[in-house]
Amino acid sequence: MHYGLDIGGTKIELAIFDSKLELVTSWRMPTPKDDYQELLSAITQMVADADKKTNQKGTVGIGFPGFLDNQGRSVSANISCVNGQTIVGDTCEQLGRAVAFENDVKAFVLSEVRGGAAQGKNNALGVVVGTGFAGGLCIDGQLYKSRQNVSCEFGHVSLPAVLQQRYQFPLRQCGCGLLGCVEEYLAGPGLLWMCSHFETDYTSVPILVEAMRANEPKALEVMDVYIDCLGCYFAQLTLMYDPDIIVLGGGLSNITEIYTRLGQAMQKYFFGGVIAPPIVAAMYGDSSGVRGAAIRGRDNAYNTAVLN
Repeated sequence: MHYGLDIGGTKIELAIFDSKLELVTSWRMPTPKDDYQELLSAITQMVADADKKTNQKGTVGIGFPGFLDNQGRSVSANISCVNGQTIVGDTCEQLGRAVAFENDVKAFVLSEVRGGAAQGKNNALGVVVGTGFAGGLCIDGQLYKSRQNVSCEFGHVSLPAVLQQRYQFPLRQCGCGLLGCVEEYLAGPGLLWMCSHFETDYTSVPILVEAMRANEPKALEVMDVYIDCLGCYFAQLTLMYDPDIIVLGGGLSNITEIYTRLGQAMQKYFFGGVIAPPIVAAMYGDSSGVRGAAIRGRDNAYNTAVLN
């Protein structure tokens, strides 16, 4: 059996998958994000419970909102207790087996390439647009790995000047410490901020979307601007990575109008001869990240066994 864990800022989910990566069962518990030892204990207990359910020691892969620096220490803006910790070694010691760690967004992309919406694509870019804005790149079925493990952190690239000037956006302070990051405008909280910027009364993204579908002028204006900004930035991502397909995840990926409008919005930001790639929804939805973590755990256990 293969276990995938998705550690978020509020909850930890563990899912058990069989040899065909079919979901067997899953459950959640709150994330003890302020105490590192409590977090390790929670992971250990969940895996022990999974071993009891399956009557075996399953492979383990863990997705979390952060990355491992080049010293092997974890860095996360959402779960502060893991910062500076050797979480891979500590978890392996606690569980008595090999454990694979992966950025949660990259785990999502891996899942969609391995039997998901991007199956069979040589070059697939995944973008999660939710409370944050980040992604991952798979080439020939494998996650692209970079020197410092920060590839595809494109939510922390500066907003294009053409958008800032066109819509008179202020340069917003990002939680990462930088100024004017794309995430502050294109993630879910950024879309809600646009409602305020354009002097509307919409207090949530669902209310905005409902108003747009009712053809309320202010809602249409905000969504037109958002789609234009998204199109501009996705065009830049296409020029950087030239993917065969872009798979969307995260809460805003449930807005169906994005899929019908985004390709056309991208097109005006290309020079001649460039065409937008297909943009599709994730096949496994909210479960894609935990499934990708399980895949990483399975692959890691296999590679460890081969080396030994």
